[in-house]
Amino acid sequence: MKALLLAAVCVLGAASVALADDATQHYNQVRLQSEQREAVSNDTMHVTLGTSGEDKDAARLASRINADMEWALATAQGFDKIKASTGSYQTWPVHHKSEFQGWRARQTLMLEGTDMEGLSQLTGRLQERLQVKSMNFTVSDGRRTAVENRLISASLEAFKERARIVGDNLQASGFRIVDLNINTRGQQPPVIYQARMAASAMESDAAVAVAGGETDIVVTVSGTIELLMP
Repeated sequence: MKALLLAAVCVLGAASVALADDATQHYNQVRLQSEQREAVSNDTMHVTLGTSGEDKDAARLASRINADMEWALATAQGFDKIKASTGSYQTWPVHHKSEFQGWRARQTLMLEGTDMEGLSQLTGRLQERLQVKSMNFTVSDGRRTAVENRLISASLEAFKERARIVGDNLQASGFRIVDLNINTRGQQPPVIYQARMAASAMESDAAVAVAGGETDIVVTVSGTIELLMP
C-alpha cells in the first residue's frame, strides 16, 4: 500500500511540474506580425483556346477537331519561345426530346510564355479556327523567388523591430523568439479580356491587344516572442 501511495505522489508531482513548465512557457509572451509587399510586373502570359463541333458521325467529328489542333500546333511551332500543349479530347452525345441527334466534341490548347508580344500575335492567328477561352498573367518562378527572398529579409527585420518596440515599452531587458511562421502569397487583380470573335472585323494575323498588369507579392511573418523581464 505504501508503494502505491508513493507512486501516486510521484505521478502527481510530475503532473504539477509539467503544469508549472507549461505555465512558464506562456509567461510574458506576445504574438506579433509583420508584412511586406511589392508590386511586380507580370512577365508570363497564359492563354487557353479551344475548338468544338457537332456531327452525327463521331469519327468525322473527331477528324475535324484533330485537324484544327494539328493546324494550331503547327502554327505555334513558328514561335519557339512559346510552350503549347493540348488538353483532353471530350465527346458526348446530343439528344433532343430523348432522340439522338449526333455528337458534340471539344478540345483545348494551352499556350504559355514570357514573350507576350509573340504570344499575342500567335493568339490572333489561332483565332482563325480556335476561340479564346481564357487569358491570364503571372509572375515567373525565378522573378517571384527573387522578390520573395528580398521581402522575407525585410519582414524579419520589421518583426524584430516590433519586438524591440514592445519590449522597450514594457521595460523588458530583451526578448527571445518562441515560434515563427513565414507565409508568401500573390494578389493579382482580375484581368478583363474581350475576345475579338467576329472574323469579318479582324485579320487572321492580327495581334490581340494585351496588358500584363502587376501582381502584389506579399510576405507575412508571424510568431510569438517571450519578453525577458528584469
